Amino acid sequence: MLRDLARIISARRTFFLPYITFVFLSLTALLLLEKDALQIAINKENNAVADVFFKYITFLGDGRMIALYAFILLFIKYRYVLVLLVSNLFAGVVTFILKVHVFNEALRPRKYFENIYELRLVPGVEVYLHNSMPSGHTVTVFCVFTFFALISERKLNGFLFFMIAVITGFSRIYLSQHFLSDVLTGSLIGVSFALIFYYIFEVKLSRPIMDGDLFKKLNR
Repeated sequence: MLRDLARIISARRTFFLPYITFVFLSLTALLLLEKDALQIAINKENNAVADVFFKYITFLGDGRMIALYAFILLFIKYRYVLVLLVSNLFAGVVTFILKVHVFNEALRPRKYFENIYELRLVPGVEVYLHNSMPSGHTVTVFCVFTFFALISERKLNGFLFFMIAVITGFSRIYLSQHFLSDVLTGSLIGVSFALIFYYIFEVKLSRPIMDGDLFKKLNR
């Protein structure tokens, strides 16, 4: 299994090399700086254009977007829809358990800094207070776009999918919804489940099941 996963990662290095770099840089930042110092530093870097951009790009990680992603995959392969839904289901369950039962006392930035530091908040964004670890939006967007990178025939798309995922993850920090540690953990969960279920369905169960697509059916 590990050898197969290593081959899969190597074949999609345009996604996984930038992602590994992101993980390394994030871990380095978290080791060298306190999470509150990082949050304040990022919070200070803002402008009106970024406010609008991150306010809307963050919706790419909303769990409700999975329906749209699944619909798109209907035009490629039905099996991909199954893999996407199953991987996100398991990732979502793990995220819920971590949020509610393991890190249930983890405060989000606004609550964490209450009476300590006044964060600048983006107008029109509802900012939550509790269940900070891990970032659910980041789990979703990394699970989805890792899978997109894995099934894409054009390897260069991997970098584009990475950028979409990491920018969406960063939006959670910019909007003061999460700390970097929450986003990093969320990305690890999302990437892991996308890889695991891609391996199960595309390598171990590599049979021509559900190979059809809606596009062909519509053109019959």
